[in-house]
Amino acid sequence: MQPGRPPMSWRRFCQISNPYSIAFDGYVNEGPRFDPDGPRMNCNHHEGVDRLATRATCAQTLLAIRQGLFKSFTTDEGELRIDAYFNDCDQDVCVTWFLLNQGCLVSNVMSPALNRLVMMEDMLDSTAGAYPFPTHLPLLQKLAWIFEPYTQFRSSGELYKKDPASYTRVVTDVELRIMRYILDGGGTLPLDTRYEVIGSRKHWTIVREIGAHARTAMFADGINSFISARELPGNAMAYVMGLMSPFIRRPVAKIIAALNDAEQCGEDRWGGSNTIWGSPRVSGSKLPLSDIIRIVESASA
Repeated sequence: MQPGRPPMSWRRFCQISNPYSIAFDGYVNEGPRFDPDGPRMNCNHHEGVDRLATRATCAQTLLAIRQGLFKSFTTDEGELRIDAYFNDCDQDVCVTWFLLNQGCLVSNVMSPALNRLVMMEDMLDSTAGAYPFPTHLPLLQKLAWIFEPYTQFRSSGELYKKDPASYTRVVTDVELRIMRYILDGGGTLPLDTRYEVIGSRKHWTIVREIGAHARTAMFADGINSFISARELPGNAMAYVMGLMSPFIRRPVAKIIAALNDAEQCGEDRWGGSNTIWGSPRVSGSKLPLSDIIRIVESASA
């Protein structure tokens, strides 16, 4: 778990990692790939992909396990070995870790509760929360309970301190809740869909996300392209920009390039996919919201 390390290229990952290594969910800032000679693998659905055509990291991992991943990552001595690299502790990462660490449960395709969990997380994460599940769906309330350790961690501001031990603790706490969900149904929590509109422009709505499920309400309310702003410690900002789907036409590559030019950052850069992208993962952005809006509007014109 290395939340303070900027995402790297696949080539660099192959240089610094041992054989039997897998990078997950943005640790490598390129699309999915597999090198059987390592073996090494990258499971990612953020950079360099068509977001709707690419499964979320947890769904990639589940399918890989059921199609023989563990056999490929077994040494000549017969030992299963996976060196797993993460730089986040969000819902997708937590489910992915559960799948890796509970292989005896995962390999069984007849696990309806697990299959539903991965399917729901895949749809929600692939669409950045824009998948039109009904907000009263009982399983959404179960997911809210499962991922409560992460949502509390994020809302408290601890996420932005980039402490590896704290990130790991969130993942293991969620892992225990996933196990409870599979064994006895777990608990439920009502969805918190609160958000505040703090501005609007021709192409974009500027919002402050308050609840963990704000985007569900945002898209239900007809917001199809948004800029979300959050203050970080040290006068930095975290920005997320999203589209309901790639069918909402915005010049995403041009916007990301313009933001990186303005940010003047190194390896820790603006990036993402064709429907969801954001400010540098480690340091955040030094640009004020007014500059962000101006740059994005200019690139969108």
